Formats: sequence, structure tokens, C-alpha cells
Amino acid sequence: MKRTVLLVEDSNTIRHILRVYLMKLKLDFLEADRAEQGLRLLETRSVDLVIADVNMPGGMDGLEFVRRVRSSEHAQVRDVPVVLLSGAKAPDLEARATEAGASEFVRKPVSIDALASVARRHLSLGEDLGPLMA
Repeated sequence: MKRTVLLVEDSNTIRHILRVYLMKLKLDFLEADRAEQGLRLLETRSVDLVIADVNMPGGMDGLEFVRRVRSSEHAQVRDVPVVLLSGAKAPDLEARATEAGASEFVRKPVSIDALASVARRHLSLGEDLGPLMA
């Protein structure tokens, strides 16, 4: 059964890179360019993992997105693993992400192997898929 990953990132380029990095895991992807859109997708679609940026335009950043996911009245939304990505240098950002309820925090730029390892861990996929770059 294919797993579905929701990418919540305002940059089309970064969403494309994330898809390419995870391509060999044979996942399905949903995409949102704003946190609000990501929440709507979580309410209406089956999602196995969310990878979201911390810094997004609009009224909701990634930290608030995670807080709202964790406070959802729907268990399938509340329990989905959420990995937050950020290129910001704030030293306390990882602690704030964890406090908000993020399953994991990854600093950008992220390597293909590091991102694949995070996805495999949260999707309970084995490491037996071989090297990601041939």
C-alpha cells in the first residue's frame, strides 16, 4: 500500500526538490503552499506523514500549523507525524518545534539521505530500498 506524504511549503521549487529526494520511496504526494491549505487537506484526505516548512506566508507559520494539527478533534489528523523543516538559524527553534508538537525538526539544507531516513522512520519503511542516488 502506497503511503501519502503532504508537503506544506510555499516554494514550488522546494516542494519539487522534496519530491525528487523521496522519489525512490514510491510515495504519493499531496501539496499545499500555505498552512491553511495543508490543514484542509489533512481534514479531507488520508495522510501518513507531513513535511512542512516553519516559515510560511500568511497568518500561520509551521509552528502554529503543528499546534493546530495536534489539537484537532480528529485522531487521524492529530496523530499524523509532522516533520518541520527550517533554514532559520534561531538556536531555540528546534525546542520550540518540539514544544509545538513536531515529531521531528530538520534544518535546511537537508541532504537526500537525511530526508529519506526521516521519511522511512516515520512511515515505518525499512532501510532495504538500497541507495537513493545511483
